[in-house]
Amino acid sequence: MNLKITMGINRKKGILCALFFCIVGFPSPAYAQTLQQQIDNLQAGEVLELIPGQYSENIIIDKAISINGNKNVALLGKIEIMSDDVEIKGIQFLGQRGIVARKVKNIKITESTFRTDKFPIYFDGVVNSKITKVDIAGESNHYSKMSHGISLYNSKDIYINHSIVTQVQDGIYLEGSMGVIIEGNKITHGRYGTHIMYGNDIKLIGNDYAHHITGIMAMMVDGVIIESNSIKQQNSLNSSGLTLYQSSNVNIIHNTIRENSIAVQFQQAESVNMSENIIASNLLVLKNMQPKDILFTKNKLYGNVLVASSGSEGIKLLANTYDDYGGEDFDGDGYGDSEYIATSTFGKWVLKNEHYQYFIGNTATELLNKMDKNIAEENTLVDMMPVSQERQAWQLSFSLNHFSIGISLLVLLIFSWRRLK
Repeated sequence: MNLKITMGINRKKGILCALFFCIVGFPSPAYAQTLQQQIDNLQAGEVLELIPGQYSENIIIDKAISINGNKNVALLGKIEIMSDDVEIKGIQFLGQRGIVARKVKNIKITESTFRTDKFPIYFDGVVNSKITKVDIAGESNHYSKMSHGISLYNSKDIYINHSIVTQVQDGIYLEGSMGVIIEGNKITHGRYGTHIMYGNDIKLIGNDYAHHITGIMAMMVDGVIIESNSIKQQNSLNSSGLTLYQSSNVNIIHNTIRENSIAVQFQQAESVNMSENIIASNLLVLKNMQPKDILFTKNKLYGNVLVASSGSEGIKLLANTYDDYGGEDFDGDGYGDSEYIATSTFGKWVLKNEHYQYFIGNTATELLNKMDKNIAEENTLVDMMPVSQERQAWQLSFSLNHFSIGISLLVLLIFSWRRLK
């Protein structure tokens, strides 16, 4: 009997010892490392694949690494980049700030979203870097309380493409930067879509600008290419699709500029070539303030209230297409034999009171326009070679299918009418 009791006690002791060694004899799981600790443990050139979730840290990257959130990571802090050759991909930035980089090169930011309170992407002195497929959206507020979407200060050779920027102060702001290419982005609802100051060698290609005070603002810039952009619906009071202020050597080609209060403003701009653009449904096409050496040629103008509000000094119109040109081309060279006068008394009235635009096309307006063409003011802006638009003759075409359907319906109607009768 005592032997059985002793064996039972020993068995219980054995179980307790086994449990003790399971708990104490093996190490307990370590707490998960912070995001900064994970970064610090990386070697240069390595990639950190983040575990999905939310991180509440401010991060410093001081080595050449890549961080991939796979679009399943939210960061409530900011990332400060202090090393060359860093890539940030697939992170949702939800905190006060997004990414800050200073005096580094070969930075790549891709496929990330920014819903930050201030400065989603801020570059200062950054070289040879790329921002692609980012989505930046601020909150609706007064412009003075917003920050820019993408800020580039004193940076060089930056490529920004296929990104969306909305509801910020200036969608993309450049100051003292050069060699910047902005291509294929959609930038809406801000003060300026792209704002360039003191830079040179800037290219804006294939972007979509809408609903700003000014779509593109270039101030004191030398060397800008503005090509194949859609610039539309900057149509609040004194809004403009494009404004050049004290800028020079600018090429504006193959753009569509429509539904703006003012399509283009030349304010002390110099050496500008504006050609082969479609300019439609703007209140005013050209507003000129002391321009110099401006060539406006081979553009197509449709449905605009007024082409120009000032005289011809410093700007030349040549071989443009105007939807309201009524001249003839008797010699068959493709250009009208009479000049096109770009200013009008009625147009100037519209600039003073926009409600006058609703009287376009009435008898009194047409009479006033004809009087303008016969009594041109001194220094009136004139195109001596307007493109002659061919009158489209009526053409008859025959479709067997449509003819057969028509005959069948006619027979059916006749039969039905006879039955009812």
